[in-house]
Amino acid sequence: MKTPTQVNEVAIVLPAYNEEKDLPTLLENIRATVGAMPFKYTVVVVDDGSKDRTAEIAREYAQTMPLKLVQHEVNKGLGEGIQTGLREGWLIGDAVIVMDSDNTHNPKYIQDMVKIIEAGDADVVIASRFQAGSVVQGVPFFRQVLSWGCFAMMKTLLPYRNVRDYSTGFRAYRSLTLGRLIKTSGPKFIEESSFACMLELLLSLRWVGARAVEIPYTLRYDLKVGVSKMRILRTIRRYFNVIGRYWAKDVLPQAEEPSLHELRAQFRAST
Repeated sequence: MKTPTQVNEVAIVLPAYNEEKDLPTLLENIRATVGAMPFKYTVVVVDDGSKDRTAEIAREYAQTMPLKLVQHEVNKGLGEGIQTGLREGWLIGDAVIVMDSDNTHNPKYIQDMVKIIEAGDADVVIASRFQAGSVVQGVPFFRQVLSWGCFAMMKTLLPYRNVRDYSTGFRAYRSLTLGRLIKTSGPKFIEESSFACMLELLLSLRWVGARAVEIPYTLRYDLKVGVSKMRILRTIRRYFNVIGRYWAKDVLPQAEEPSLHELRAQFRAST
């Protein structure tokens, strides 16, 4: 069933840890690209206890573009960074976009993602490496193997209709769906701190009945200047932990949706 959504503003969440080398280029690109799109936007930079100039750079850009900085005093991991960003983002925008902060994702795809959410065709739009027309440049071989392995494993164990890329960090979420997830799961709706949090978040959305679609895009890992923070073996172990937790969970029965205004009011009253 279609669920058309009027998107007047989007929140662009950027979880960041020691991204002083790549964050300025990404923010410049967002300002130039998204600023020309037919909706308002607010960038939410979640500085996850960085030891470099990440927070200082965000403060500088907040003087020239709509940007909100949220800081963790210590590094808590990607899962906490995304959770903080999503909690902030769904209270701001009608849709929430999450991107990597290392300049590997191009914000030009945001408008296509928003159009799908506005049309009511999906609650989650995934920029997928496994769609016809997608291009992957500069990704190390072992990371490509991990992504393909995750796809094959999920296709067998916990398939999600229309989903092939379970681990990408570039997604758009309908805020109403995020609000429903937060209401159902509680304030801590992501338990994983590692890169496996992306799989966990997707499976939690599957659990609440969110509809997903994918679009092709170009991943430019070759543009990344900073070093990768992914620990391959740890991520693989955590994937299996996430699958174990969601293995026995049935998709929740769908009920009539409250309005986004009602969910926000309930959330603010409980915090």
